[in-house]
Amino acid sequence: MIDNTSILALTDIIQLPEAERLQAIKDKFSAKSHDELLNLLGNVLNVAVNYAQSCDETLYLHLVTTGDMHPYAIDKLISPSFHGALNGLILAQKAPNQDVLCESCAYRCGTLANHCPSTQSDLAHALELDAVFYCHKDIENLHSPSATDRKRMKPCKGWAQHVKKHKGVAA
Repeated sequence: MIDNTSILALTDIIQLPEAERLQAIKDKFSAKSHDELLNLLGNVLNVAVNYAQSCDETLYLHLVTTGDMHPYAIDKLISPSFHGALNGLILAQKAPNQDVLCESCAYRCGTLANHCPSTQSDLAHALELDAVFYCHKDIENLHSPSATDRKRMKPCKGWAQHVKKHKGVAA
C-alpha cells in the first residue's frame, strides 16, 4: 500500500540539496513504524527501478527514431542502471580520496561510469587479472587506442587507491 503523505514528503525532500536530505528524512519519518519504513523503502526501490527502465526506453526510442541508430547498435552503448548505481556506491568507497579523481571517474559516486555495469565489469576484469585499469578521460577508444591515446593513457586514480587499500585482500 502506498502512503501518499510519505510519498509527497519524499517529493519535497528530493528537491533539497543532498547535504540536507538525510536530516529531512529523519525529521519526516522518525515516527514511522519499522513496517511502514520497509513498505516505503519497497515503494521507493520499485519507483527507482521503473524510472531507470523508463529512461532506458526513452533513450532507446530517441536514438532509433531520431538518431539513425540501428536497435542492435544501441545495445553496445554504455548505459547506466539502477543496479549499477547501487554497486557504484560500494565502488566509490574503495577510493576514499575523491578529490583526486577525474570528473568522470568510475570510482566517483554519481558519474556515468560509476553507474555503468559494463565499466564495472571491465574494472572487475582488470582487478582479477592484476592488470592496470586506465583512466578513460580524453581517450577516444580505450579498447584499441591510437598512438596519441596511448601517450595520454594513465592509470585510473580511483583504481590505484582501490588496489593500494585492498592489497592482499580480495577486492
